[in-house]
Amino acid sequence: MPKLVIIYGTGSHNTERIAKAIEEGAKAEGIETILKNVSFAEKNQLIDADAIAIGSPNYRDAMMPSVQKFLNELADVDLAGKIGLAFGSYGWGLEAIQAISKQLTSYGVDMIKDLGIKRMPGDEELEICRRVGSLLACKINNKEVKCAA
Repeated sequence: MPKLVIIYGTGSHNTERIAKAIEEGAKAEGIETILKNVSFAEKNQLIDADAIAIGSPNYRDAMMPSVQKFLNELADVDLAGKIGLAFGSYGWGLEAIQAISKQLTSYGVDMIKDLGIKRMPGDEELEICRRVGSLLACKINNKEVKCAA
């Protein structure tokens, strides 16, 4: 079964809410998911994943240090050809999400459009997150034309 691994850092639970909504969208399309706070994530969980989503809130104009540490540990993992998503919550800038995307791209991950949600996601924003989870699932299953509608 195709698999999506979602790893996130969170400060005030906004990015956690985003991660859970992404997972809901992917599961609705029949994709196996692993959802982990970065504090409990292990890089070997990404080895057999078809897609990976990594998120962080913007923290002092950067990603959380724990997310940066995890990303650095992925340098020796073969991620080439996997589908990826950078996501997170922000107040003013998107530096964290952009840095995650850049680092995953450098590892050979085929990134979809970044997902940034300003502050706490409400119902409308959570629905957008679910749709992004569904899009990831569709890309895994090579059904993006069907799912794009």
